[in-house]
Amino acid sequence: MRERLIFTSVILWGTATAVSLTLLLAVPLFYVDIHLENLPQASGLPAETLRHNFNILMAYLVNPFATGLHMPDFPSSPDALQHFRDVKKLFMLALGLMLALSPAIFLFLKEHLAIVYHNGLRFVMGTPLFIGLVAALIGFDNFFIYFHEIFFRDDTWLFNPDTDPIINVLTENYFMYTFILFLILFELLFFLLYWSGNKRVQRKNIGKTEQ
Repeated sequence: MRERLIFTSVILWGTATAVSLTLLLAVPLFYVDIHLENLPQASGLPAETLRHNFNILMAYLVNPFATGLHMPDFPSSPDALQHFRDVKKLFMLALGLMLALSPAIFLFLKEHLAIVYHNGLRFVMGTPLFIGLVAALIGFDNFFIYFHEIFFRDDTWLFNPDTDPIINVLTENYFMYTFILFLILFELLFFLLYWSGNKRVQRKNIGKTEQ
């Protein structure tokens, strides 16, 4: 029972950590996307202004002490501000879980539970591949809609470009890139755990053979 609790906590920790790392990399990813999608032309604003406003948005989303959001070049409707508050709560939850559950990963490694849950880790590693396949089959636009319908209780995430022009630069492609980045980070984290267990299993087998 204790080992199962640790393994479950590790899965939650890995998910929260992948989200947190994605948040960290979302800023440079947006900087790249500015040029990939020629966002200055689409928005009528220079790249430096887009970076500045995005930095303000991300600082609000990841700073637990930030209580208000004001992007100087992108007005926001009350619905959009409410959605950003909801997103902030999810991000705070992810950051909180990553910190609170960090002892679980220490125990998991210390007690060599990667060997015990070798097949379990393999199953967890298959999850992002399955999710990615579903997104590819139904189309990312539909997957994006379903995702928001599951995690958000209202339709405040449906931005109107006239009242919330930020949506013109937070494109579907950008969200797809962040989604792919999350899947890669999730897969990498659990692959490293699986690899550490696999390495120990091989050492045990070699030791038995030598005996």
